[in-house]
Amino acid sequence: MCLNRFCWTRTLVIALFLSGPAFPQDTSHYSRFRDARWYARQIQPLQEEVAKIDDELRALVEARKSGKGVTNAVALDQEPEGVTSEGQMEVLRKRRIVLQQQIDALEEQARHNAIVPGEMRREYGPEVPENTRGPKPNREEKDVENALAQEKEHLEHAREQAELLHRDQRLKAQQENSNPEPPSRRNRPSEAVGIGVRLAEMEGEVHEAEQKVADLEDRLEDLRRNSENESETDAIAERESAKPESEHGETYWRKQFAAIDYKITTAQMELDILQREHSTLLLQYDPNPATALKESVTRKQINEHRKAIEGKKKDIAELKKQRDELEDELRHAGGPAGWSRQN
Repeated sequence: MCLNRFCWTRTLVIALFLSGPAFPQDTSHYSRFRDARWYARQIQPLQEEVAKIDDELRALVEARKSGKGVTNAVALDQEPEGVTSEGQMEVLRKRRIVLQQQIDALEEQARHNAIVPGEMRREYGPEVPENTRGPKPNREEKDVENALAQEKEHLEHAREQAELLHRDQRLKAQQENSNPEPPSRRNRPSEAVGIGVRLAEMEGEVHEAEQKVADLEDRLEDLRRNSENESETDAIAERESAKPESEHGETYWRKQFAAIDYKITTAQMELDILQREHSTLLLQYDPNPATALKESVTRKQINEHRKAIEGKKKDIAELKKQRDELEDELRHAGGPAGWSRQN
């Protein structure tokens, strides 16, 4: 179970939960912060994971008491989180703390918005899929759906970039810490500091995108709950928009090339980080003797990185091939070559 992924997001998650208005004045529109079902659906999976962790902790404690299922030998063909039972228990306890903080933040937010605790404990069924949500969405709902899809894509990209920056920052810090020269005698300033600034900016962008997604989801739910019959104007506009286009314009082509270029750039950045992580693994030893012993025999992390590097190279080659094919399509469609380049 990976704890690092939750370190930098935990504060943002809790801040997002607490950012909703307490006792909002306008109750005519839907807001997740006044919806007991929303709180219940957020809390339920967290509580289920906490219960699972409690079961695992009890099993480890019982195994240590009875001596069954526990050995002091190092399992060379496995990769447990904590290597020893004590380490596994520590990992589980830390994860449980993170989950409980998220639950507490949700319950506190619900209390500030006058949600009755019993309402959050009721059993609610799964959310109804969008394609079975009753009447056909009107034009405004479609506009919000499109905006929501774009913002979710932006959020996904921001999270990817933040994760890559986090890995890059960790690598730079490891390299600088292994430098025998003292910081005062180095010619260049720390690169890790600059990466840290960009990481903080990206984390802020993630937080902002998360808030926008939440606002759009609330707006969409509000429209679905209060939608009226589609007007004749909307019906005519929908029929017009449904007509097939004879050819794609500049906006379409630029969007296609922007998407493929983003994938190529992100894949190349990840490849660079994978290669540097691989080099670091070849030079460094794990401070945990048990892990170091196991790595010296299995070289599992090194082999996994080599496999990931080869896979990423293939992905980049395939993406570049797709871009070449897209350029051929643009040329055959008679579009200018400039549409394939970003402004």
